[in-house]
Amino acid sequence: MPKNLSILIKKITLYILPFFFTGIFKAGFSQEIFTIGPMVHFNFGGEKMQVSYSIEFSYWNFSHFYYGVDGAVEFEAKRIRIYSEIQTGVGLAGLSCGPVLEINTDNKTSHVGVQGSAWANFFIGLDFRERWINKTRYTCPGVYFKVPFADSGFDDSNGSVSHHHYHHHHHH
Repeated sequence: MPKNLSILIKKITLYILPFFFTGIFKAGFSQEIFTIGPMVHFNFGGEKMQVSYSIEFSYWNFSHFYYGVDGAVEFEAKRIRIYSEIQTGVGLAGLSCGPVLEINTDNKTSHVGVQGSAWANFFIGLDFRERWINKTRYTCPGVYFKVPFADSGFDDSNGSVSHHHYHHHHHH
């Protein structure tokens, strides 16, 4: 990894750490959530800008520390990328990073790289990704949309919430 990158990551981490801690203290309840959705990225750094499309699946757990794992398949002209990232964040913003496998469908080669993203989430998310593959650095701003499709612990019918009510029933 380039030297100036590690300095940048340290700076970003210092800025973001206070937000993480306030987020952790607020998260006194357990929940986990799965999301899936499309992403579009504009990949700068190659010979010309390429647009890539991906479907990303995420699992989040908010019980003690905000953390999650994602996995995605990304399609670009003559390239397919498969990646997985660990992610952490607070509410509407966070960081993720992880390995990438890039398959070049043109000349049947593949390269393993690394990428990191800073993202902010409203109904539509904004993602700013840096990727290093095969000695090339790509800067890839993008947008995404994620839909929660399974969750637990949000209602009384299942999960950890109902256990709290269990002991309060009075038998007359």
